[in-house]
Amino acid sequence: MSSKDADFDNKIYTGILEYAGDDYQFVFSSGKLKLIPASKEKRAEMWKFGKKEIAKGVYTSDEPPRMEEDILVGRCHESNEQIVFLPQKGAYISKTNTVLIIKLTAYIVCKRERNSIDRISFNGPEINCIHPTNQAIECTFDIESFINNGTFAVTTKDFECTTTKRQPFVVDGKKVSVCFGISRTMGAKIWEPPMTLSSNMMFEFDATDDYRFILRLWYIAKQFIQFLCYRKNVEFNKVELAAPYQDGKHENFAELYVLDGGEKADIQGLKDGQYIKQVYISGHEGQILADIADDKLYLRHLPDSLESSKHIDAARFVMITAAFEWEFDRLFPDGIEKSQQRIDAEHEVSQKLNELIDMSSGKTKKIYKSLLRCIEFSPSLANKIEKIGSDMGALLEPFGQPLYSLNKEQLNYADMGKRIGDQRNHFAHGDLDEDFIGLSLLDLIFLQRIIYAMQLKSSGIENQEIQRAINDLFRCGLVF
Repeated sequence: MSSKDADFDNKIYTGILEYAGDDYQFVFSSGKLKLIPASKEKRAEMWKFGKKEIAKGVYTSDEPPRMEEDILVGRCHESNEQIVFLPQKGAYISKTNTVLIIKLTAYIVCKRERNSIDRISFNGPEINCIHPTNQAIECTFDIESFINNGTFAVTTKDFECTTTKRQPFVVDGKKVSVCFGISRTMGAKIWEPPMTLSSNMMFEFDATDDYRFILRLWYIAKQFIQFLCYRKNVEFNKVELAAPYQDGKHENFAELYVLDGGEKADIQGLKDGQYIKQVYISGHEGQILADIADDKLYLRHLPDSLESSKHIDAARFVMITAAFEWEFDRLFPDGIEKSQQRIDAEHEVSQKLNELIDMSSGKTKKIYKSLLRCIEFSPSLANKIEKIGSDMGALLEPFGQPLYSLNKEQLNYADMGKRIGDQRNHFAHGDLDEDFIGLSLLDLIFLQRIIYAMQLKSSGIENQEIQRAINDLFRCGLVF
């Protein structure tokens, strides 16, 4: 949450906006929007809110109206700034006396009024690490001069050196590009540092006034950073909106605040380097974002925080295995290739069962048909883990072998698959009388690394960069 966001939380702002063809005075505080009819006539009629007329002058309670507007645009009395409210579309509108209470998803504070948006930029602690700010400076000094006089020189590199190549992706049929850059701010005030560097992730697109599309991009950006950090509690300090400017440039004119986006960054995790650097996924950022936008990348298993990732319960166990199976199906859409022996055996058994079906009737025939449907091989979770071990063993073993050796065990994908599959089934089917398979917990730790390897592989990233990414994210302490 930025300082300005905190300012909006702690103060009350008032103004005028139009809703459903009528003027309302608004009161906005702590993320809550209250509307009061501006006219006496409208206030006098507010008793009819949420009621329907069943006969002339006779009213009965009805379902409260729902919010149907995409945006509500107001003018703030205190700052004279325009505020664009994004209500929860479809949510019920509640009323207390003559005051309407509107549930909000987000709001936009406009320093200047512009008709369209063509860029949204994100800044936060995680982004400052994913695209490190220190790459933007060069320090030059003479050791003797530094020791004796305390003098040295700091120079910032140019924008071209610190801005990544734009990578395209598509969201809801609209073309978007992503890049990372580093902004420089000079400070002349006593309480400000003389120079501030901030990394930014920027989405650029054709100019639009579709605020819901902008909000969608915010959620995609949030999930992208969550994926790179393997946790949900990531933070955006500032989200700026820009309008088209002359010569293809952009003019920042507003800030976006999302009301459920106030998580605080895990600073210790950032200090420990537990994130995937942009350089590891360079050239593939667009593909990852496209997979997020299309709901192809499985993210439901992400822990709330690094601390919560250390705790495994039944639900989390099942979600991690679900993530593996989802990503396996992405890598192998046709499933596991059958051997010719398996194909021949299936054909022979199918022929014999068809003969028995033709010769049978009633329940016996139904049983034979059921057996025929079981002939087609459907790989189990254990089969899938064994297949990944066979195909990606060289990529994965630097992480698996030390993990199992440390626990005085041997890495065997077939055994690992059976243990995880059995324990998953115990949890999923509520088999509380079954003993917990202790080694399956070690398997699950390794499986989380396998999932990331599969996800990054699906995005086209090279093996060495995948290994570097996993090594940093899970603090494996290896050298690549």
